[in-house]
Amino acid sequence: RNGGTIWMKALTSWGASGNWPAPNRKGRSGKGSSSKESLKRLPFWLSRRAMWVLYSMIATFVIAQIIVNVFVASSKKSSTTAGNKVKDSPDKPVERIRGQEDKRWISLHNEYAQESRNAHSIDVVFFGDSITQHMLNSQAWEEITKMHKVLNFGVGGDRTQHLLWRMDNGELEFKQAPKAVVIMIGTNNLGVDRPAEIAEGAFKAVDRVRQKYPTTIILLVAIPPRSKFAENPIRRDRQLYNEILEQRAAELGSSVRFVAFPDNEVLHPSTREFSRKYTVDFVHLTNRAYEALVIKALLPEISRAVAGANHRNSRNEQKRHGTL
Repeated sequence: RNGGTIWMKALTSWGASGNWPAPNRKGRSGKGSSSKESLKRLPFWLSRRAMWVLYSMIATFVIAQIIVNVFVASSKKSSTTAGNKVKDSPDKPVERIRGQEDKRWISLHNEYAQESRNAHSIDVVFFGDSITQHMLNSQAWEEITKMHKVLNFGVGGDRTQHLLWRMDNGELEFKQAPKAVVIMIGTNNLGVDRPAEIAEGAFKAVDRVRQKYPTTIILLVAIPPRSKFAENPIRRDRQLYNEILEQRAAELGSSVRFVAFPDNEVLHPSTREFSRKYTVDFVHLTNRAYEALVIKALLPEISRAVAGANHRNSRNEQKRHGTL
């Protein structure tokens, strides 16, 4: 051990000073050669200390590379997560992708787009979210389909931006203009967006229908109450949103008509609580609530819009045949 320590110290000293021993010119078997002398003549880079330094450098490099890779992967994941959490603008079309691994949303949209292209002489088209979609299972829907030819393009969970995307991608491709379009959207934006922002998105949908079908009457429906108690902040946002809809619809003339939700039918007269007689979960509606909304509030407006369109079409036919 002492010998090894001595020659290691010597190698270290020589390596630091740069004064290497002169090589033995007589070769391995020549006079004066010995194992100790041979070890002393080894360069520093062949010593154990040099090997240890080399291994340390390699290990340090590998560990550093692993840390860098982990950091880069973590940064990419954080960036992707942050990107997914970026809030969509309620008035900009957005395809609904997140949470749709089973492709339900796009599949339903494609069916609606196909129905739009194949439809003929449609009286009314309903656009909206789950509250519109669930009308299909209500008794009120049976009543309305007895009187008019209707389509329901409601999708559960949709916000205003999702409806805009659907309209831009095939759900407004009717060969003949519908006589009326019902739009009830925005409840899923509540608690995420400000009422004025949601209203902006709703009126972008109105604008799309007006530009595509100028003669179509648009019925813009107030969204139903949310939550059980009147003190809930979301009730305040809902009321403000509906007020904005009513005010702006009045500024657009007779082709856009605001339809108020029958609050007095479904809310307690004094506490304004949302009764379970009218709501399944303080968002979605029961048959009794749909009766108040569709039969009492919407149906008269729909019938008026359809009658007006029929009268206008009749006059146009008479003009074309010269009988007017």
